[in-house]
Order: sequence, then C-alpha cells, then structure tokens
Amino acid sequence: MIFVGVDIAKAAHLVAAIDAQGRTVLKPERFTQDAEGFRRVGEILCTLTQQDAVTIGFEATGHYWVLLAEELVRQGYQPQVFNPILSGEATRTTVRGRKTDADDALLIAQVVRDGRFVAMPLPTAAQAQAKRLARERQRTVARAANAKKRLGSRLDLVFPEYVSLWSELCCRSSLALLARWPSARLLASVSVTVLTKVLKKCSRGHLGSERARDLISAAKSSIAVAREDAATEMAIRLAAQEIMLLEEQVADYDKTLNQLDLPGKSNLQTLPGIASVLATIILAEIVTIERFTSQDPHRSQRRRSRGRNGVHRLLAYAGMDCQIRESGTWRGTAHMSKRGSRFLRTAVYQAAQVARHHEAFQDIWHQHYVVMKQPYKVALSHVARKLLQAIYGMLSRNVPFDPVAFKKAA
Repeated sequence: MIFVGVDIAKAAHLVAAIDAQGRTVLKPERFTQDAEGFRRVGEILCTLTQQDAVTIGFEATGHYWVLLAEELVRQGYQPQVFNPILSGEATRTTVRGRKTDADDALLIAQVVRDGRFVAMPLPTAAQAQAKRLARERQRTVARAANAKKRLGSRLDLVFPEYVSLWSELCCRSSLALLARWPSARLLASVSVTVLTKVLKKCSRGHLGSERARDLISAAKSSIAVAREDAATEMAIRLAAQEIMLLEEQVADYDKTLNQLDLPGKSNLQTLPGIASVLATIILAEIVTIERFTSQDPHRSQRRRSRGRNGVHRLLAYAGMDCQIRESGTWRGTAHMSKRGSRFLRTAVYQAAQVARHHEAFQDIWHQHYVVMKQPYKVALSHVARKLLQAIYGMLSRNVPFDPVAFKKAA
C-alpha cells in the first residue's frame, strides 16, 4: 500500500509518498494548480502502484483543495481530506518540528498512513452549491452588520439625534433618507412636501407628512445643524447605499437557498427557530450526519462505549464543545472552544434566539438565565447546544421534531 500526502498551496502543491513501513517512495515533487499540473500529478500517481493500492490525503486548506479533490475523483481516486489541526498535532511529535513544504508533504503522508483522522466527506454537487451559497450569504450579512455600525458612529458627528428618531435605524425609509440627506444640516433645508413624498414611497404609504415634520424639526434643533462636514456626509451617504445593496444581495441568496431541497430539510424545519434558509445552511455545513455517527477505530474502547458519542462530535465540529485548561493545581474556567465551523455555530445561535421561547427549550433558558442569572450569551449557548443535540437526533433517525420525546430524553 502506498500513502500519498499533498501539501496544498494557492498556485502550486507538493506531492510525496511513503510505503506501509514509512519509507519514502516518492520524494516531494511540485505541480501547479492548472490543467498541466493536474495531468502531471496523474502521471506521478500512475507510476507508484495500482490505483486501488494508493491512498491520497491532504489538508482542507481554505478552498484551494477543492479543484484538486474533484480532479482526483475524476481520475478514479478517493482522496482523504482532513482538518489541518490533525497534521499540526503530528508536528509536535518531533523535537525539531516542520520547517519546509517538502516536510509537510511527507508528514501528511504519515498522517494518512497512521489513519488517525476521520476524513471529511466530499459533498455532492447540490451540497457543495448550498454550502458556498450559505457561506457567502453569512459573509454578506456580516458586511452589512459592520456597515450599520459604521453608519451609527458617523451620525454622531452630523446628526446625533437621528438614531433616537427610529425604532430601527437601518430600515428602508431611514436608509433612503440618509442616502439623499446624510446630515442635520442637509435635512433641515428640505421642504415637508418633498420629504413626505420620499417617505411615502419608501415606506409604502406607512409614513407621511407628520413623520416628515418631526424629522425636519429634529434636524433644525440638532446640535450639529450648523456643522458642515462634507467628508462624513459622503461616508454616511455611501454607507447607506452599501447597506441597501448588501440587503438586496442577502435577499437574492435567501431566494436561491429557499429553492434548494436537501435531504432532511423538511424534518429540520419542524424545529422552532429554523425556517427554510437556516435549515439549508445547517444541512450544508453538516454535509452528512453519517460522518458523526460512524465510529472512529482509533478511539479507545472506553470512549467508544460512551453514549451519544456522535452528538459530542457534532458539538465539537460546530465549536460548541466545552474546553477546559488545567496544569498542576491550576484549573482554568470552562468555556466554548469555538474551533469548529463558525457558519454552523452562527446558524444554530440564530435559531436558539427563537427556540428559547418554545416549550421544549424554555426550561433550560429559565434555569440558566433566570435562576442561575448567567449572562444572556452564556444562557443562549446552553439553548444552542440543546438545539444542536435535537438536530443530531432528528437527522440520524430521519424524523421530525417531537417536543414530548425531546423533553423526556433531556
């Protein structure tokens, strides 16, 4: 058996191979991330041994491994993709550590030979599409949130009273006004008739002349009405336009995600707080629940016999597992590791904000937030963990959410 390790980079990769005894059978060789490079690596692999006697592995480094994995599958191989943390742990087994990319490729081959990892399942075309859409959506949401924070801080210089005039600063009507009149100085010079027309159009008739008079009155009495700051006004105008554009993009992502039908989506939508978009995001990040339910042959018998092992793996994958540091007599405070998929963790937290009001999760929310008086985010994290446990049970059994059975199991 030949074990191949590939060190992934942006423009070029390094491939090396060892045999079952750990002897190098292929010294590290570079190939490029293009058609010629992929043809070359195919030729290299063919010279090693028969195709079914080759095991190829590499780290999931950013997105640079995706095209190589797809090409190897087309060539008839089954590449093993794993978390870079695992090969990083292997580095600490040597005194000198790793210093070059060539050493990386050989060390990855050793990790593949030892098999002390659970390979990431390669997603189907639909799952890969959903995952890319879900991640781009969440990145767009994050950009919009940052833009909203900048908008609020800049208003402090040219119209500090503006924020208190709206229950939601970045609603459609507010953004439309700021895109045209981004300061108290500019808004104070607008007529009631013009502002009323804009408000009615943006709010679809909900806001009118009374609201326009209040805004103009607040602008005229603002402490910044006489302040001229063209730079800040321009920044506010562009920020308002950016937020509106980003929110349109999020709506486009939501429309596409709603149309995707992944296995288990209908069951997942029976959970409180999880609608179509969140269900798609969660399923796209998990890929397949079987990756957590299968047993790792390298785990000790004691750990294999421990119940609900798959739940612990899913919690760890989401970075919602408990992490404790201790040394000698010192013991640190337990906290969430946050070493897993932040996209999955964010989606579950968003669902938990609604689920905490549901009868199935009210008790745990009340226990931590009201009785134990823990901070909001800490109490919410306990609800999120329970929610993820429910997700695991539903997907592994392919059943909808049953509040009665869930409370009994809890």
